[in-house]
Amino acid sequence: MGLLDSFRKGSSSADDDYTASTPEEIDAAIRRDYSEFTCDSLPHGPLYGPLAQGLAVICPLSVSHGGWWNSLKSVGHHNAAEGLELYGATDPESWMEILNRLVNASWGDSVAYHATAIRTRYKRARDLPTITDADWAAALDAEAQRLEAPADYAAALRESIPGIRHAEDRGRQSQLLGADEEAEALDGYDFMRAGAVAKWGVNVGWGEEHVVANVAMICRDAASQLYTGWREYAIGCNVGRIVTYPDTWGNGIADSLLMMRPLLDNPESPWNNIPFPAEPVMPPEPDQTTDPEPGTTAP
Repeated sequence: MGLLDSFRKGSSSADDDYTASTPEEIDAAIRRDYSEFTCDSLPHGPLYGPLAQGLAVICPLSVSHGGWWNSLKSVGHHNAAEGLELYGATDPESWMEILNRLVNASWGDSVAYHATAIRTRYKRARDLPTITDADWAAALDAEAQRLEAPADYAAALRESIPGIRHAEDRGRQSQLLGADEEAEALDGYDFMRAGAVAKWGVNVGWGEEHVVANVAMICRDAASQLYTGWREYAIGCNVGRIVTYPDTWGNGIADSLLMMRPLLDNPESPWNNIPFPAEPVMPPEPDQTTDPEPGTTAP
């Protein structure tokens, strides 16, 4: 099975092609030495600074297909037109609509993304490593009330708890998460897909390279507010994938390891040479909010 996992939820073609990782494949992926895997860089591309950080944030899919991590166009050996077709992008307008949803982390399971963010804010405010499901549900209810969200959205937040817990248990199976570790946020799964979709569009002539740079910077700034480091970001990408596709692509645990471990383990990878972004550098958009609109759900 290939490394590409970025299929829109509900895509029949993705489900038809799906094959779960076997226990043997998972064990082999865990034991594999990733320190020798190459993470090629473009010599004249950005190697440090905010743009380089942003490109490192959005690079996992491109790197897993042999692309340069710091390129504004390189997609490796993946077919850009096929990738766009899998997302339902048929023209520049639909491509931009999909990109906007991805950079706003509303393409995957946005309810679960929101519930995870609320849990992390609750834990950080109280300096707690973990919380019980009861405390989590109470925090979700309090946040829904603060947002004056519809009752069905508050219920959806609570109902997402078992799925997130299941996804984290699956993440522990890949040994990316520790025994009692919880994901800080899940939005990274949409950010890394945004990078691939942006580069695909540039490759088919739907936009210029500055679109990829903008996507990288938006995702960089958002990640800086959600995650505390590259490892935590990798965990978020992995768990976000499982949450969004719990019965299909989320079970491709070996594929997730093949995307994340080279970036985590290779001493020459950008994740081991560039500091994780600590704060936003772009000016905020007018009336920009950090929470999804109450009542919205993933497709």
